[in-house]
Amino acid sequence: MRVFQILLALSLVTFGLGACGSGIYTPETTNVALKADPSGVVGKFRITVRGVVWHNDSLFLISDQNYRNPNAVVIMLDDDTVRDILRDRTQTAEQYFMGHEILATGLARKIRIVVRNREGNLTGASYEQVRIVIGDAADLDVLSR
Repeated sequence: MRVFQILLALSLVTFGLGACGSGIYTPETTNVALKADPSGVVGKFRITVRGVVWHNDSLFLISDQNYRNPNAVVIMLDDDTVRDILRDRTQTAEQYFMGHEILATGLARKIRIVVRNREGNLTGASYEQVRIVIGDAADLDVLSR
């Protein structure tokens, strides 16, 4: 039994390394890795920002124009972290991030989002979203400037 557990662990590590290639996850490889380990995936995640949304004092950087796309990856930053990143810059968050490739370090998890109507009432609809929460400016780099 112990040999089986070791072989299984090694195969998952090999699968994970093969899925992310250079050790950096893309939206596609992040979703594959989360299917293998639904509890979450720790690593470096590279996305091109296709959407920038402020909601409840948080900034969401989205890898797809459709934030409900099941293959999209959403990087969430609190307003203090955004302020640190944009310090000494004249651009807005939207101008700074939109269309640029970024590298985030953290934990990716699938979370369930429940949909509310304009009045704030639950509609019964929901969807899953891959989200990486960034709490420190050092965990985010803009690669294409």
